[in-house]
Amino acid sequence: MAPTDDLVLVTGATGFLGTQIVLTFIEKGFNVRATARSQDKIAEWEAKHGEATKGHLEWAIVKDIVEPAAFDEAIKGVTILVHTASPFHFKVEDNLRDILNPAIKGTAGALLAAKATPSVKRVVLLSSAGALVDVTKTGPEMTYDDDTWNPATLEEAAASPHPGYVYMASKGLAEKEAWRIAKDADFALTTICPPYVFGPPKQVIKSMDSLNTSAAMVWAIVDAKEIASNHAHVWAESRDVAEAHVLAATLEVAKGQRYAFIEGNGFDNSQIADIIRRHFPEQAHRVPVAPIVEDVPHYKTNSDKVQQQLGIKFRDFESTIIDTVRELFAIEKSLQK
Repeated sequence: MAPTDDLVLVTGATGFLGTQIVLTFIEKGFNVRATARSQDKIAEWEAKHGEATKGHLEWAIVKDIVEPAAFDEAIKGVTILVHTASPFHFKVEDNLRDILNPAIKGTAGALLAAKATPSVKRVVLLSSAGALVDVTKTGPEMTYDDDTWNPATLEEAAASPHPGYVYMASKGLAEKEAWRIAKDADFALTTICPPYVFGPPKQVIKSMDSLNTSAAMVWAIVDAKEIASNHAHVWAESRDVAEAHVLAATLEVAKGQRYAFIEGNGFDNSQIADIIRRHFPEQAHRVPVAPIVEDVPHYKTNSDKVQQQLGIKFRDFESTIIDTVRELFAIEKSLQK
């Protein structure tokens, strides 16, 4: 892709996917303005990636995405907004404060700032497969795709004792708010809906206890006493998701589109354990041996549209896990120095 005069604002840029998206836009020739919550986070990120992004990256501090006018300064002069800032964790004490408000109000604030900024022509929202799926209907008779929606209401999510349900509801509610705002905006909106995203984590990681949720899910298999069952069985890959954001921000066909982005389904933690043992024999003693569970009964998914319209070629599960685990072992080694 040729160099461009576009200025891309990436929110949540120091997170797992935010970092990969920033790096991918810069690799493709874009200039990026990235948001972070503090100068300390910026300094840590720059220490890791500053050389590779020099001359193509500037920063804006957004301390709290829920605050009114949080993005008003950061959005100035921007032509493309990529909004990734939204909590993805299950350590929830207050559903509204910890998950729902940051997701919904943060998304609304970012898109309203874009709506009020004439230079913004494209907006890409990192949504989630959680916005596609009705968690009460996950049997193999169900198929989820670009046109399906999580029906959970704000009231149901606020009262739920299940953090996973609350997170998935937050993504559906936030995406619905985005489409509502975009309805009469001058920019074109595209949303991308991935599930658990594996791939080599490139964000700043200070300890193996502070991994992003999906990387932590893989790492939990290492040094485990036994292989725990997993509740999620659908996945995507971080570099593919990041590439999709670049394409969604630039291709004409992507305007106004919603993309299910599920690269595979039916995986089990026993499969991850087997991949680690086979491809990292020097670490095999750290991974429990367990019968490999294949063909996990699960709902079906259809992500044909994103592959056809954006030309994305999905990776296979084994290479995705190999790349993820290789990076995790390298991070562990670097932290031991």
